[in-house]
Amino acid sequence: MMKNADWLARYRAGGRLPSPRGVYLEALRLLEQEEVDNRELARVLQSDPATNAKLLQLANASARARSRPVVSVSDAIFILGQVQIKRLVLALALIQSSAARVDGFPYRLFWSQSLLTALAVQAVAERLGRVNADEIFVVALLAHIGRLALASLFPESYTALLASCAEKSEQECRQQERNLFEIDQDELSALLLEDWGLPGIFVEVVLHQSYPEGLLGTPQATRSIFLIHLLRLGQAMAGVCLQNNPQWQDDARKLRQEMNYLGLSREAIDEELRRLLAAWPRWRELLQEAETVRSAVTGWEENGATVEPAPPSALQVACIGEGLGDQIGACAALFAKLGIVPQMLARNVDPLQLNSSDWDLLILARDPAQPAVDEGILNGLDPILGPYLLLLGRDPLSAEEESRLFRFAVDAYEILPLSAERLQKHLHLAERRREGRRNYAIGQQRMQLLADSLVEKNRNLRQVAWTDPLTELRNRRYAEERLAQEWAICESRNSELGLMLLDLDHFKEINDTEGHEAGDRVLRRVARILEELLREQDIPCRLGGDEFLIICSETGPSGMQALANRICNRLAEPEAWRELPGPISVSIGIASRQPGMQGPDELIAAADRALFEAKRSGRGRVAGQV
Repeated sequence: MMKNADWLARYRAGGRLPSPRGVYLEALRLLEQEEVDNRELARVLQSDPATNAKLLQLANASARARSRPVVSVSDAIFILGQVQIKRLVLALALIQSSAARVDGFPYRLFWSQSLLTALAVQAVAERLGRVNADEIFVVALLAHIGRLALASLFPESYTALLASCAEKSEQECRQQERNLFEIDQDELSALLLEDWGLPGIFVEVVLHQSYPEGLLGTPQATRSIFLIHLLRLGQAMAGVCLQNNPQWQDDARKLRQEMNYLGLSREAIDEELRRLLAAWPRWRELLQEAETVRSAVTGWEENGATVEPAPPSALQVACIGEGLGDQIGACAALFAKLGIVPQMLARNVDPLQLNSSDWDLLILARDPAQPAVDEGILNGLDPILGPYLLLLGRDPLSAEEESRLFRFAVDAYEILPLSAERLQKHLHLAERRREGRRNYAIGQQRMQLLADSLVEKNRNLRQVAWTDPLTELRNRRYAEERLAQEWAICESRNSELGLMLLDLDHFKEINDTEGHEAGDRVLRRVARILEELLREQDIPCRLGGDEFLIICSETGPSGMQALANRICNRLAEPEAWRELPGPISVSIGIASRQPGMQGPDELIAAADRALFEAKRSGRGRVAGQV
């Protein structure tokens, strides 16, 4: 059987994910404009799963993305910069134009379903307010990327499998994929998302999207299951919107189920469906390869009838006491009259297994001859979050024994024979215990969501606090913190570290003669030129006024000299200053970490001395270590 690493190697060697024709054409048109609107660029690039995947992969591999995995396209654009994005789009457009598509694979339907699902999930996430809508958009868009990858890796056999799966359930199709390829599309999707740097909880959601019950008992099960139901709701909304969908009834039923699970009203779903249909023509025009949607979605709610929530599933019951034949047999017989088939467990069962959330009611047949066995079982149960525990016996308990047993997790004791009516009482109590556990889990989820929201808000505030609002470069505060980090890394690895200080020459004259608005436009243009020229590992910052700082990790003096000269020459070119005062000359001081330096302050001081020398020597030049 192939391991995950083998699948990744196979995909990297032969996998090529095609994209709709219109995406790269529109992205290139936007990137050719003088002032690019990053929001519009993000809207275009996020419409295609393959482009999303590449952007996130590059952004998460970038040295600037260390604190938290990048999930949204807008963050990826900010990290990579427009110049890097343009190179990527050109390369992808060239690759896709020469990539042969697989005959028989429904590309138009795949892209349409993926994008409709992502748009639906994003809208509902904004309505619920429990998860970052931009991030869950990307997860929904990439949730079935494994299907596209399997078609790329196995063009003939996979399209044949898709044809045979047309009338089968999700579970049956996944099993066929595993039988044929030793992996299914959900597993491959999750494997790719993990390789591209997405957070573990999103990888887990994609892995279990067809089998949410597989998450029960995991540390983040409650939040993950919520996200899976949100994803499945979006998939169902996409399905009922499509004009030609043979699975329409199944999608409508799925939509009703997920709507109830998430606590959404019919009116809310109808409103989001109307918005989705109204927005689709614009997206369809962008993709140039997309399916037609319905003019309106009606009938999904069973002709307007109220959809009642599904009744609670049957209690999960187990009888413990193999070897006590008459007692355990009486237990099973009573349950049979109530239409319940309990599972029979041996007395040496692991108590940790009994704490599983799968069990709602445990029946323990007491053995007076071996009370220590009973206590060993009871001692491992959670008296609050564990299952309801009913102890059965032939004789009344003494006050002392009753007190001792009820200090454990025993909820009730009954003397055999037990009537069905009395057993029914315990079933009701077990249902209440299960509901209490469910409410506790919801409360924990809300607390986690609140904590996540606070973390997200703090992250956003931190981003604002670290960003210069005029140039959108990092500011002095960020520069100081990041330089300290890079210094520590440099010391631990014994690697090179360089620093540049830049000062625009005679910038005050521009403000005095052209006005401060013109000066601001010059500073913004300088920032964009720096982003264009710098490498991925270089970190440009604005210190204030017309002063800039660039941290150059793993860069020696000669590399810094060459980069500084390119900056000077580029700023001096007239074509870089269309409709703006310019060209601009700049003085640059460079310094590299030297043996004996005690900290980053000494590196800054060395670069500052070099900058002073550049200005004293006539400006418009580079000075410092060479």
